[in-house]
This record gives sequence, C-alpha cells and structure tokens, in this order.
Amino acid sequence: MLRLLILIIFPLNLLLANDYILQRQDSMQKFNKLMRSANQMIKNSEINEDLSQIYTDIENIMIEYPTLFPDDSFKGKTKASEDIIANRDKFNEISLETAEIAKLASLASLNNDIELLQQSHQNLFSTCKSCHSRFKN
Repeated sequence: MLRLLILIIFPLNLLLANDYILQRQDSMQKFNKLMRSANQMIKNSEINEDLSQIYTDIENIMIEYPTLFPDDSFKGKTKASEDIIANRDKFNEISLETAEIAKLASLASLNNDIELLQQSHQNLFSTCKSCHSRFKN
C-alpha cells in the first residue's frame, strides 16, 4: 500500500512542479511580448491609454510572479535557480520593484510624461537583467 501511495504521490508532485514551470514560462513570454509592444509604441510616439494598459498588465504579472515559485517547483525543465528558495526575500523584492516601476510607467503614459516613461521603461529592462543574472540558471 505504501508503495502504491509513493508511486501516485511522486508523479503528482512532478506534475504540479511542471504546472508552475509552465505558468512561469507563460508569464515571462507575456511579459516579453508586452515589453516589445511598449518599446514599439514608444518608438512610434504612441503614448496613450493602450500603452498605459500594457504597463498595468506587466505590473499584474510581476505581482503574481513570486507565487509561481513554491519550494517544490524546481524539478523538471526549469531555468529558475534554487537560489530563489534561499533568497526568497530578495527575489520578492525584485518582483515588487518591477511591479512598482511598471505602475510608474503606466502613470507616465497617462500623463504623457515622456522623460519619466523612457526612464521607467529602461528601468524595467534593468530589473529583468538583474533578476535573471541572479536567479536564472
């Protein structure tokens, strides 16, 4: 009976880990697509509510993102470093900082503050690089 439980529980844990991995990958794909769209809109001087919504969508992704890294989700085809577990506070801080920058970019878009918008957009790229250099294998 114990063997049967182990045989059932082990694959179930792996499936749950893979689900988190897929959700993380999906979130980052959406994030990257949104950033490309925002970049194009800025280049075309399309500073409007649509651009603001893009940054709001990015903000929402980054608010949810830390929840996609439970301790048991680092098995399988993941590029996430287990360093996230040991440094969860820093990981959460970077995610929150990214969400706050996206919110600032959204407000800058609504207020047509080009200088703040460009700085916020660049800061979003910087936080991505910072997080990936520290927490991605």
